[in-house]
Order: sequence, then C-alpha cells, then structure tokens
Amino acid sequence: MRNYLNRSRVGLLMVALVALAAVGCGSGTSGVSGKVTMNGQPVTGGSLTFSPISSGGTDAGKPAAGNVQADGSYVLGTDSEKDGAAAGRYKVLYSAPAAKYPDGVEPQPGMQPTYSPFQNMVPKTAEVEVKSGSNTIDIELVPPQ
Repeated sequence: MRNYLNRSRVGLLMVALVALAAVGCGSGTSGVSGKVTMNGQPVTGGSLTFSPISSGGTDAGKPAAGNVQADGSYVLGTDSEKDGAAAGRYKVLYSAPAAKYPDGVEPQPGMQPTYSPFQNMVPKTAEVEVKSGSNTIDIELVPPQ
C-alpha cells in the first residue's frame, strides 16, 4: 500500500510539473498581421508600433512592433520578430522610412534627401484591440488633423 501511495504522489507531482511547464512556456501573445494602405494603395515601407493602453492603473505591458513590407503587409512581434502581441487595447503608431538620397547619387552640399511620401501620415484608427487568437488588423494612413 505504501509503495502505491508513493507512486501516486510521484504521478501527481509529474502531472503538476507538466502543467506548470505548459503554462510557463506559453508566450501569452496572439498573432497580429495586416496591410497598411494610404488612399487605397499599399504603403511600401516604414514601421508600426502597437503601444499598450493601461486599464485602471495596471501595467500596460510590452509594445509590439513590425516592419511594413513593400506590399504593405506587416506582422507584429513583442519578444521576437513575429510572435504577435498580448490581448488588449493598443495605440497605433506609424513611422515612415528614413529620408535618403537616391541610389548612386553622391550628396552635395545643400542637397536635401528624398523624404517618403508617407512622412507625417498617421493611422486613421488611433486605437485597436488585439483579441486572443489570430488577428488581421488593417491600418489606413491619413494626414494628421
């Protein structure tokens, strides 16, 4: 009987450890991807940041970010490049690509770099909600108001 109880305890302990490990291994993030457009056309560069909005004075959590690809698509990441974002409300921020000189052009004194046509644009919807599971959140850029 004593041997049976010991095996039962060991079995319960192993089940508990596996359950704790499974909870600890979860990233707690949900997939977030979508398209960024302006005037119905894909935005061809820049980056998005989803900044968590605090609710009731609690810790707002970590921001999630992703680069906008040439086709306007993006995928967010929090702890790694594409691991998503925690469920909750976020303020959406867009950063245009850095100004640059055209390829092959040697900058001359007084010459200005070319700015992105998306410079100073802002998301039309300033706040979004990430839900548990997979999320497709499309972002439209508009001039600031």
